[in-house]
Amino acid sequence: MLRRLLLSATFGFFAFAHGWAGAQTYPARPVHVIVGFAAGGPTDILARLTGERLSRLWGQPVVVENRPGAGGLIALDVVRRAPADGLVFGVLNLNQIVAEELLPKPTFDIQKELVAVSGLAQQGNVLVVNPAIPAKTPSELIAYLKAHPAMANYASGGNGSPAHLAGELFKTQAGVQMTHVAYKGAAPALQDVVSGQVNLMFAAAPPALPLVKAGKLRALAVTSAKRMAQFPDLPTLAESGISVDVLDWQGFVVPRGTPAAVVSKINADLLKVMAAPDFRERVGSLGGETAGGTPSEFAAHIAAETRKWRKVIKESGITAN
Repeated sequence: MLRRLLLSATFGFFAFAHGWAGAQTYPARPVHVIVGFAAGGPTDILARLTGERLSRLWGQPVVVENRPGAGGLIALDVVRRAPADGLVFGVLNLNQIVAEELLPKPTFDIQKELVAVSGLAQQGNVLVVNPAIPAKTPSELIAYLKAHPAMANYASGGNGSPAHLAGELFKTQAGVQMTHVAYKGAAPALQDVVSGQVNLMFAAAPPALPLVKAGKLRALAVTSAKRMAQFPDLPTLAESGISVDVLDWQGFVVPRGTPAAVVSKINADLLKVMAAPDFRERVGSLGGETAGGTPSEFAAHIAAETRKWRKVIKESGITAN
């Protein structure tokens, strides 16, 4: 028994020492960040912005790879199959959590097969309407939609997107019936709201802001729990008595089995990047704010979001199609 205990302690020591030594030299080679969405979108922009800063800090290239498809789950599958050395990590966001919940039989479990490293950023959406809709507040919009049911439709960039989720919560909380019109991307959805093909959308702040300023859309409220810096005069939906709190968010994950010391090293360096005032300002210009936090805090966030949206999906009947 004593011999087994000594062997176990020795093995544990060397495993710890190996992880610690790996963290001291990490990264010794280029790092690859896998993004589950097309280039140019908010998640991709944030990944590249962060990768550029990490590359300077580490003295190694940080290569962002786009692997879109299946609501971002293809990219996470690449990450979970990668060597557990911290040289391949992925960007996880709300869409992927929802995509996993929408699958009848998921091929893997995000929380079990990936390790949370750190939150990165979070962004609220903006309720915008075509200017032909006379409503100037959420309450006026609800009254208008109830009086004109044929006009009660809303656009999103696809099933399970934050815009879709916000719309479903709005329907439930406001007691209105609206038809969801799903597009293959947020850009064409927003353009059809501008043209009047669809009447409203819970749009991401960065693309919505210039259209609001140009008078092509009217903004009524934001979906976040607190007011957004980009729209300081806009109330939250909660301030209008509508309990909708939807935040899109991003964070980093690595394959299961990645040494804890390496996870801690990546987390610490990410926090350094996020603490820089110019980085925070750039994220703010994209309609968000930095998140940060410890690996355990980000893991708890993932678990809480999974529970929240599992309930919404079940109650609203959202499907993958």
